[in-house]
Amino acid sequence: MDAVKQCRMTTHTEAETFEKEDALISEEPIQFVYNGIAHMVMMCTPIDLEDLAYGFSLTEGIIHDVTQILGVEVVSTTHGIELRIEIEPVLMSRLEGTKRQMSARTGCGVCGVENLSLVEKTLSPLEKAEPIDFSLIQTLLKKSDACQYYGQMTGASHAAFLCDRAGNILLTREDVGRHVALDKLIGALMNSEFNPQDVIILMSSRASFEIVQKTIAARVRTLITMSAPTDKAVWMAQKYHLSLWGFARKGRVNHYAT
Repeated sequence: MDAVKQCRMTTHTEAETFEKEDALISEEPIQFVYNGIAHMVMMCTPIDLEDLAYGFSLTEGIIHDVTQILGVEVVSTTHGIELRIEIEPVLMSRLEGTKRQMSARTGCGVCGVENLSLVEKTLSPLEKAEPIDFSLIQTLLKKSDACQYYGQMTGASHAAFLCDRAGNILLTREDVGRHVALDKLIGALMNSEFNPQDVIILMSSRASFEIVQKTIAARVRTLITMSAPTDKAVWMAQKYHLSLWGFARKGRVNHYAT
């Protein structure tokens, strides 16, 4: 399926009204199926879905290592897309602990978990990251605009960037949902040569609780977001020693946790 679709629309201004083609980001239902058993449905942009399979499986606690996924198949159906994921059979018991009871909406990271105790995952604290300076963050922000292909085309996608400390953007993943973009990036990281301890994640979104939790699950020690953090996000970052930066804009940034 295409990530972008065209739509005829009418633009109204004070001076004129005119018709033109507009690019719309795609949003499709994706069903996660583990070893033949349906787990949940999530609304996503239908690109980089193999990366999503890996990243979601890790951040949900279904797997703990990339080798525990034996295969991924993306299958288009009449109602959407099935993401068929084969995992080690011994891990199937973990699905009961992460079972979702409803479809996850585009903007939701923890929709449908069965009780409050499942919202916060069991994670290990990070080793504290080496400090980064203001100029590095400014360099990454300047480079990020050119890497948001679908964002620039549609104005409707979030982007997650994997960066190094030399000011390079190594990988970019986009999705209509911010937490999905991050899961895609984490999945790409899992299958790359990059060490999670040595990289930085930059997000075009706010730093919500689930964004911080997923970053910690990926063992990345520094997270920078272009919008605000929530109170729960700052609390979790402080608890697990994640270096959290927010409101990253050209000419300014706030540091919330080390």
